[in-house]
Amino acid sequence: MLTLISKQCGDLQLILVPQLGGAIAALKYQGFDILRPMPYGMASQANQCGSFPLIPYSNRIENGQFSFAGQHYTLAKNFGDHPHSIHGNGWQSIWHVAETSTQQIVLQLNHDAQGEQTAHWPWPYRAKQVFSLTENSLKIELSYLNDAAHAVPVGLGFHPYFANADQAQLQFCAQNVLINDSNMLPSARTAIPPQWDFRQVRPVEPNSIDNCFLGWDGSAQIHWPTQKLHVEITSPDAGNAIVFVPSTEKNFLAFEPVSHSNNAINQDHGAAMYLLASGETHSISMTMRIVGDA
Repeated sequence: MLTLISKQCGDLQLILVPQLGGAIAALKYQGFDILRPMPYGMASQANQCGSFPLIPYSNRIENGQFSFAGQHYTLAKNFGDHPHSIHGNGWQSIWHVAETSTQQIVLQLNHDAQGEQTAHWPWPYRAKQVFSLTENSLKIELSYLNDAAHAVPVGLGFHPYFANADQAQLQFCAQNVLINDSNMLPSARTAIPPQWDFRQVRPVEPNSIDNCFLGWDGSAQIHWPTQKLHVEITSPDAGNAIVFVPSTEKNFLAFEPVSHSNNAINQDHGAAMYLLASGETHSISMTMRIVGDA
């Protein structure tokens, strides 16, 4: 049975589900779903929740194969019949509550890279998520501590699913976008075409995009005009963002701050994974601030 942890600060309510990848089950402001709510009693994976951590890499690793420091590695295919390994192993692991206070929750994950765990990531690490709540904002800090005896590649990010895409409008600025091939892997870095230009706030179209934007300036907004509110997303450590708008029936908008490009461990397209020395920690943060519109 899943254990939910709920915190309320003013009009903002946060519900976490540590057993499902340290995911957010709900984030509500004045009762309105900022993030897609977990289907209670039905969710079995973090990607059915409101948001989950991307660790130790974001998005896809081609066919679960890569080489590093002269050695070849094969990862488990961890998403049904999907041909690639996807989103790391943090989202499919049980996180543990390390600390809780009035406005803060700390979750931890230890990956010892022993036995079958090596198929999900070959090197040991310790991860932490710190959730800090105010009356109108949620800040998440995600960190990776390298427990391997040598440097390893690391990528971090966040995968929030913003609710009610049919009412939503998006605004953000980036330098370029990666075009995907038929296997949903990046094939070229190009200028942002007009249909994906969100420098000015505009509605999102279903089934219109699932791409990584490079050179993101670390700030974005999602507006719900009928609710007279918007959320300001900031992530000064990310540098890139993936935007995913699926079909109408799913009715969410994923805006994902990430530290590197899709499949960067094989081909970085100018947004490589971070090389983290033994014993060092790499961190990334995201803040979602809810603002009422006049």
